[in-house]
Amino acid sequence: MKNNYIVLICFLVCSLGTQSTFAQENNKENCDTIWIHEGVEYSYNPLKEISAQPIPVTIRKNSDFRILVDSLGTYSKLTFDRQELSEQILKNDSLFKEHWFTQSVFPDLSPIEGDDSVYITLLQGQEMFYYNYWGTFNSKYGPRWGRIHRGIDLGLNTGDTLRSTFNGIVRYAQFNKGGYGNCVVIRHFNGVETLYAHLSKLLVVPGQLVFASDVIGLGGTTGRSDGPHLHFETRYKGRSFNPLKIFDKDSLSMHSDRIVLRKKDITDPAIPKPKKKYHTVKSGETLSHIAGKHRTTVSKLKKLNGIRNVNKINIGQRIRVK
Repeated sequence: MKNNYIVLICFLVCSLGTQSTFAQENNKENCDTIWIHEGVEYSYNPLKEISAQPIPVTIRKNSDFRILVDSLGTYSKLTFDRQELSEQILKNDSLFKEHWFTQSVFPDLSPIEGDDSVYITLLQGQEMFYYNYWGTFNSKYGPRWGRIHRGIDLGLNTGDTLRSTFNGIVRYAQFNKGGYGNCVVIRHFNGVETLYAHLSKLLVVPGQLVFASDVIGLGGTTGRSDGPHLHFETRYKGRSFNPLKIFDKDSLSMHSDRIVLRKKDITDPAIPKPKKKYHTVKSGETLSHIAGKHRTTVSKLKKLNGIRNVNKINIGQRIRVK
């Protein structure tokens, strides 16, 4: 190592909390950070007084990676290899092993067992969050236009900077033919995934470690989009839930550091069935005339009513138009 300095940061999972402290290794009641300089253990960082140079970090496979990443984002003097750390996380952290697919926006879904609630700690220690917002809230979560709108739409200008909501690792970053356009999906250390769609430019790749507020792309209108906006989703085990269960759209803050998800929150809400509507044929009317009156097409009327010959409709006949 440079300057014969070896610094080892060792994070131990404990029952009394998750925020790291500068404690001695034999104090097992705390989450420990151990500083070693020339073979001597310290309860504080000795290099801080010796050198202003960045301090290297040795990554251990048995680390609590969530705490480790939080600390690396907190202490600016610490230097580390992001790619190496990301590889260690993907290899050793069970959270990032299950259904980790880099070529699919929707991973295989785990079954929902019973009606038990899921408790998620969104933030812990010194973790931060970032809410992408440019002043307009365009569309809410839920049924829309006969199908489920799985996120919220936030207005922006093409080229606006998009940032990661929490610390996490990019699972998906490519053009999606299913309507999302340029799309990024990030799995976070709290177990939630966030999705960012319709980007004009992607600035991250799968497997990349990102911190909250790191730039991930630029806003746009790619894919199935009627204008520049961010389509933003929050998910748990592949199932979307309303992002406004986490964020307040007016204050742009989080409701709480914790969230409770119930089965109904992560199950697609029912789509209202369209009401049937009929038209009674009058003298002189044609199928084309009826289609124009009800803002539909002749082909749809033929399909709804099983009509083969458009010229064979009778006065007084009830034709379904919706």
